[in-house]
Amino acid sequence: MLEWQAGDSFDFAITLCSLLIGCGYDAYVVYGTAPREITTKDEALMECPFPIEMPDNDDQEDPEIDKDEEHMTSKKPSTVVPIEDFQVKKKIPHHSEYDDEMKRAKDESEALAAYKAVTIDDDQPDLEREDEIGNDRLHCWVLLQKGNREIQETFFIEPTTGRKYSIQEAPYYSVEALFNNKNFWINLDPSRSLEEINFDFQDDQAGEWEYVMIQPQERKKGEHGDEDLDNQEEDESEEGADAPKKEEDVLDMPPPWSPKLFVNKEKFLDLCPNGEKTVFYKKCKVDFYAECSQVDGIVKRITIYEDYKRMIIQEIRSYYKNRKDNMILRRRFPYQFKLVEHYESSPASHYWKKVIQIDGRLRKIYFYHHRNKDGLIYREEQIGRKTFERYKGREDKLIYRSVTFNPNWDHKNDEDLTIFDNHHLQNRHKGESIMSKMT
Repeated sequence: MLEWQAGDSFDFAITLCSLLIGCGYDAYVVYGTAPREITTKDEALMECPFPIEMPDNDDQEDPEIDKDEEHMTSKKPSTVVPIEDFQVKKKIPHHSEYDDEMKRAKDESEALAAYKAVTIDDDQPDLEREDEIGNDRLHCWVLLQKGNREIQETFFIEPTTGRKYSIQEAPYYSVEALFNNKNFWINLDPSRSLEEINFDFQDDQAGEWEYVMIQPQERKKGEHGDEDLDNQEEDESEEGADAPKKEEDVLDMPPPWSPKLFVNKEKFLDLCPNGEKTVFYKKCKVDFYAECSQVDGIVKRITIYEDYKRMIIQEIRSYYKNRKDNMILRRRFPYQFKLVEHYESSPASHYWKKVIQIDGRLRKIYFYHHRNKDGLIYREEQIGRKTFERYKGREDKLIYRSVTFNPNWDHKNDEDLTIFDNHHLQNRHKGESIMSKMT
């Protein structure tokens, strides 16, 4: 199975249990019955195991940055004196009630069309048919007992998905038997639910379990007091030294038929066959890629939807590794035309920490504060209107710098200073911006 990277639930459970036992855990292979979504590995209605809620931090105030720009500059008092005596009467513009009604109807129809385009009325999971097999689907999973390796509680592990379930919240129907490399235990009443089963089968006193392989009776520490030990010693002394000793044949578990487990390093790094796979969750889709297998360095992509049918995309979250620009996360919000990128600290990316871009309108760049080149920690570009920067720890005590552009530029007026801006493409003189104020 390790070579093929494929198998059924029994193959996955036995392999996982073998690895856990080799690492010192008290693990057992369990087989019984389970629902259809477990046996078919259908996670379409299950919660995504990866964190979905991630704050954008766009509105979070940086402790080193004053969020309100007005506090950084003092407003100059106005020199215009208003004239209170003179008033101009404004005439009410003429309008047509018919035009107003037609415009209102047009706006309502456009708003309704826009609402229907992004809204799904029947946002409910698809109705699944009743399982023809019922509760008789055979399945296999792993039981991890508490005690070894500082495990505090007993729980199940679903080997096909890696999900962890407690005994009380496990989705399985029943347990028929369980085994490990030492013994085999049979549940004498498989019709009981998991809540009614006592999984302390090694010290079973109620007759719920029956073992197959006879093991030597080894007393556990703390189970017998000093009085029981004294009584046992007295009974042995009364029998005498010449009494025949009772020996019991011990039936051991047969040795494993499979060779020693070997995990190929290349296949381990591939994670799955062909190095990529897609898994659907509730209102979510996750794409996995092997490291260094994609040109852009992507290793995981999480697509979050707003509906069960996965038609309206809320966010596309991509994780990267081994990139030259040290970008580790990119979040794209299609309906907001918004892009958020996170970077590791590196001079290759000019010590960018986070970049927020809104197409054609805004770009914010957060820098790591240990950037010692010029002390720049924040830059905001309001495309075509304004650009300002904030600094920290500079020798010249500079903390703020801003440039205001004039979007309504008259080409005949040459009083303002002309600079080149690669983002300003609003007028017919592409690449040119007019600077009207610098602070």
